[in-house]
Amino acid sequence: MKRSLWFAAALIVGAVLANTLLADNGYVAVSFRGWLVEMSVPTLALCLVLSLLALEGVGRLIRWPARRRAAEQDRLRDRARADLDRGLLDVSAGRWAEAEVTLTRSARDAATPVVHYLAAAHAAGLRGALERCDAWLALAREAAGDDPGPVLITSAELYLKRGDTQSALEALETLRAARGNDPRALMLLARVHRQRGDFDQLRQLEPRLRATRGVPTAAVEEIMGTLYADMLRVSTERGGLAAIEAVWAEATRAARSQPGIVVAYARGLARFGENDRAADVLRRLLDAGWHEPAAVLYGELAGGDALDRLKVAEGWLRARREDPALLVTCARLCLRSELWGKARSYLELSQSRRPRAETAQLLAALLEQLGERDRSLRLLSDTLAEVTGKAAAMPAPRQRLLAGPRRP
Repeated sequence: MKRSLWFAAALIVGAVLANTLLADNGYVAVSFRGWLVEMSVPTLALCLVLSLLALEGVGRLIRWPARRRAAEQDRLRDRARADLDRGLLDVSAGRWAEAEVTLTRSARDAATPVVHYLAAAHAAGLRGALERCDAWLALAREAAGDDPGPVLITSAELYLKRGDTQSALEALETLRAARGNDPRALMLLARVHRQRGDFDQLRQLEPRLRATRGVPTAAVEEIMGTLYADMLRVSTERGGLAAIEAVWAEATRAARSQPGIVVAYARGLARFGENDRAADVLRRLLDAGWHEPAAVLYGELAGGDALDRLKVAEGWLRARREDPALLVTCARLCLRSELWGKARSYLELSQSRRPRAETAQLLAALLEQLGERDRSLRLLSDTLAEVTGKAAAMPAPRQRLLAGPRRP
């Protein structure tokens, strides 16, 4: 517009100067349907300029409603962006009710309303308003259009957080039908199967996990490792030794090298009286590398030759001097071998390195057995005060309550 005005002004000034300075201004005659219009050339130029300006003004009047609507839409979208920023900050600050209001009051005016509704669903889920969460998710699905992936993935995540594995499974299956193998959806599907205890479904999912680009190999190994650990735990609780052996035989070589799975297998063996085999499994694991839960379980195993196991544990202790967990393991094996003094030394050293209520309890029981009842009680009292964070404050008794009966 500014450029047009400058151009018109230049033409007008030129026409005026030409009409003033030129000796011959020229002559223009226009005849149309009996009308004859006569004027000079500068006057014609001026009329043309005025006509162009008039046409520009008319065009602006015609376009003004559309421009006004566009300006209003830009203003509404700016407000929606500001509400989105403020709402996300409210979610981060824990102001979930305020976040819902802020995120949704201008969602329909936003460029991407689905983002507002998903954030509002998160806020509602965090505050436990499950019906409102489902309502925002429904609006998000309506606003998603041809790309339901983000909504379905977010829905599955929120359903999993509340423990609704069936709804999460339905959302992920819908996403699979629409998009195929999505990396994030497959990872969530693995979580769903694990929470539901669908071990067979999770094993069938493994080839898809390994074949899908975007799913890290390490993540697949972790998922499958967790699967076999869960299967061993369930077999230990509900099955028998044969079920445990079947799971162990089915596990991959990579899974059988994971410490958590080895410990779960050893617990299952010990649960059904195979303590020597469990000790051998744990010894091989600890010879290959350190794993504290395995060392703790090694000391808790019953049966077998405690002295032989103590020699093995003290061999590890030479490489890991003053390790608190290994010291307790050695102490337990000493107790089973009736090496009271050695067990006491190990327990006292472990407690000094890393005070723990379980270690203190074991040491207190040993001290009482050795006849040091006062020290045992004092140790238990100190440990209880440390666990609770405060010592018992007993009021001082009044003297007359401790005195003997008065004589008449």
